[in-house]
Amino acid sequence: MKYRSLGKTGMIVSEIGIGAWQLGGPLKLDGVVDGHPELGRDFCIDLIHACGDLGINFIDTAEQYGDGESERRVGAALKGRRDHWILSTKFGYQVGPKGERVVDASPKRVPVSLEGSLRRLQTDYIDVYIYHAAPKAGEAEEVAAILDDAKCKGKVRAVGISTGSAEHLPLLHSLGCLDVVQFHHSILAPQTEILALLEQYGAGGVVRGAFAGGRLSGRYFHTGPKFSADDIRSRREGDEEKAAADYARYAVFEEMLTPRRGMVQLALRYLLDEATTSTIIPGGKSVEDYDQAIRATELPRLTAEERAQVERLRDRLAPAT
Repeated sequence: MKYRSLGKTGMIVSEIGIGAWQLGGPLKLDGVVDGHPELGRDFCIDLIHACGDLGINFIDTAEQYGDGESERRVGAALKGRRDHWILSTKFGYQVGPKGERVVDASPKRVPVSLEGSLRRLQTDYIDVYIYHAAPKAGEAEEVAAILDDAKCKGKVRAVGISTGSAEHLPLLHSLGCLDVVQFHHSILAPQTEILALLEQYGAGGVVRGAFAGGRLSGRYFHTGPKFSADDIRSRREGDEEKAAADYARYAVFEEMLTPRRGMVQLALRYLLDEATTSTIIPGGKSVEDYDQAIRATELPRLTAEERAQVERLRDRLAPAT
């Protein structure tokens, strides 16, 4: 495993991390699937332990995932091993008492969320504590003061946001709340604005969505996906026949694969070659998933010609959905 600086935080993170949304089990919000199939609590704890043995030291979760179950499982897995991990979680999205989606990153809510996460994670500090929902005008300044106080008390080491847009980054940076940015980024959907601001601000970049919902995993190039009813992708993809046709289009990247560099490695290596990438969290569900991801870190950088070829192939495809 190789390691990188997480921006200016002083923390060193593995190039591949764990995305723990997939480990929280099924979830419905407002009656709509918003989670992943149940893998089992013990399986998830063992998986985290195995990933730690592979050299992975960064893990990301959120209070909403599995209605807190993801945090509980992560906390159980890290018990007795906490000092070996960089732990990230998020605030702003919650599950209401009737299973409704709640969006609340207000000054009143943030301390409640923080204490709840600390309790579920069985820890007295969180390394990276980030907005899961967009900050609201008129509230962000007070939330910044709350987060700064949490830093001073040693409950939080770094703060930031998980987002798909660069819109809120300048505000959070101006408030001293942008140590880390977690963002959806892949070969198919390059986040040029976010990348430019990460470079400008020196914030750590945590990349999610590297496989574009499985389109860049190579797993579905020739056999269409069949997602279970409790997998959020079943809602997103809809008709299986149409999904199969969509996923098959991305087989254009096969011309760039080699015996050492499969599609997983190509998708990750492309992102690892960017200076703004501190770590990538592929939401794997098995040790093999993470072993395949780690192999990307062992490969040489793509040449300029190879990056240009990737971009030409991408341009042959319709915009990612």
